[in-house]
Amino acid sequence: MRVFLTSIYTFSALIATGFCLTCDHCLYLHGDSCSGFSDKCKEDEICVTKIENATVGNDVRLSVFKGCERYDPRDGNTTIYYSSDKYIFHFYTKYCNEDNCNRRRIRVPVINMTKNGVECPTCYVTGSFECTETGTMKCVGEQEQCLDFSGIMRRPGLPFEKHATRGCVNAGTCEIGFPALKGNTCLQQNRLICL
Repeated sequence: MRVFLTSIYTFSALIATGFCLTCDHCLYLHGDSCSGFSDKCKEDEICVTKIENATVGNDVRLSVFKGCERYDPRDGNTTIYYSSDKYIFHFYTKYCNEDNCNRRRIRVPVINMTKNGVECPTCYVTGSFECTETGTMKCVGEQEQCLDFSGIMRRPGLPFEKHATRGCVNAGTCEIGFPALKGNTCLQQNRLICL
């Protein structure tokens, strides 16, 4: 009887405390891979890796984040691809559900560059909350919406400044928003519209 009661007590304690994953934790603002320390997640979190590419002209800014997060089906294991006439942003989130599964380097899926028939106004400017359209652009792959953004943000390794941009983006991007980002940081969001 004593063994039975001890088993029930132990099982109850495990249920009360839950099972927590252990995940790799790091943030690197100058590349697409990092390794850090292994640490326990909260009960409702799993391991995640987020890779960002924010490119203006030939200035490529890569960043990677590894850690614990609650699973978000809006950005789970998906690629977001935004493009305007001068600014390209590529964001990939990979969740996994085993101890230290995010320690491995991940491969970002290739973007489908086939034109899909959607066209959007395009512009990009820093130092202002408004940009003048420079024309329209043909969207590709899963870019099914036009994005219009203005706010104060920074690309990895650069200071905060005013940004305004318009271009093509994956459907659902506005629902995810900027809190999902780790390398690009949004200090103030004035406008984020997807149509």
